[in-house]
Amino acid sequence: MQVMRAFAILCWIAVISPFAPHAAQAELLLAIEDQSTGKVAEFDESDLLALPQVAFETSTIWTEGIREFSGPTLLSVLQAAGFSGGQVTLVAINDYSVTIPAEGFDDEAPIVALRKNGAPFGVRDKGPLWVVYPYDSDPEFQSEAIYAYSVWQLNRIKVAGGN
Repeated sequence: MQVMRAFAILCWIAVISPFAPHAAQAELLLAIEDQSTGKVAEFDESDLLALPQVAFETSTIWTEGIREFSGPTLLSVLQAAGFSGGQVTLVAINDYSVTIPAEGFDDEAPIVALRKNGAPFGVRDKGPLWVVYPYDSDPEFQSEAIYAYSVWQLNRIKVAGGN
């Protein structure tokens, strides 16, 4: 009986062990692909939190009241992935995509928000990543183009040209 039990345990371990490394990996939040080289940079939450963080309070046309958003700038995320210049296309979980011109982002805005009011936020609340501008800080951030660049549920960025 003990031999059968030991055999069953060994079989169970053999079946489960190939999946164990995957369970320990952090959840991929963002993939950045260079369309010209095929190079892909992947970011989990800790990777994004390790970048310099920017926080600001603003209202949005999609939420009630003023909220605090925080995360790294889009530019710092692209630089951390090794990309500079070129065309940048933001893609959401639902495959909504928009191409953002280089003048649409700089070293201050937008941010790739991964915290809202100091806490992570999920897919049902436009997360876990949302491209957010400080809309209330300047009328230039209150245009249809800027609103279109404000991709929520961001999960991919495609870069073409540049570095």
